[in-house]
Amino acid sequence: MVQALITGGFCHNRRWQLGAWWKMMRSLKTRLKSAGIVIASVAGAVALAYGFVLHMNDRDHLKNPARIAFILNLPELPSSVRDTECSARAITDIIISCAFKIDPTDFELLLRGWEFKTEKISGNGREYGMDAPVGLDFKAVTRHFVHPTSFKHGGLVNLVTNQERSLVVANRFEE
Repeated sequence: MVQALITGGFCHNRRWQLGAWWKMMRSLKTRLKSAGIVIASVAGAVALAYGFVLHMNDRDHLKNPARIAFILNLPELPSSVRDTECSARAITDIIISCAFKIDPTDFELLLRGWEFKTEKISGNGREYGMDAPVGLDFKAVTRHFVHPTSFKHGGLVNLVTNQERSLVVANRFEE
């Protein structure tokens, strides 16, 4: 009888130990599966967000010269405008910065869309991008600017250029 109790007790403990071990393994498997699902979900969300940003940048045509025409209020740009680079990340306001090269003989055509005032400046022209630094580094010497009355809540349009008037950063900020 004592032997049966001991054997029965041993078997019972052994079963209990095996049952606890299986429970723990099932719990571990469940946790690993849950962790895998979370990791896969996060990776998928990151991939979708990255794809969305690429799609919007492509759709948004950040290198499209039409953005510069919009900034400068021009029906079309001089044909010598080239190597455009724009930035437009603002969500609540319109803030567009574009850098580009132009033939200096065409520069005056850029000033026809607004009644600009002119001032002398200094510094790196690339840093004059209102949304973000854009374009090549160049020595800025002139800024043409206007606060259009057509911007209902205020704003600014400006052009920053080098001495030769061949490198330009154009900005449009509209609240």
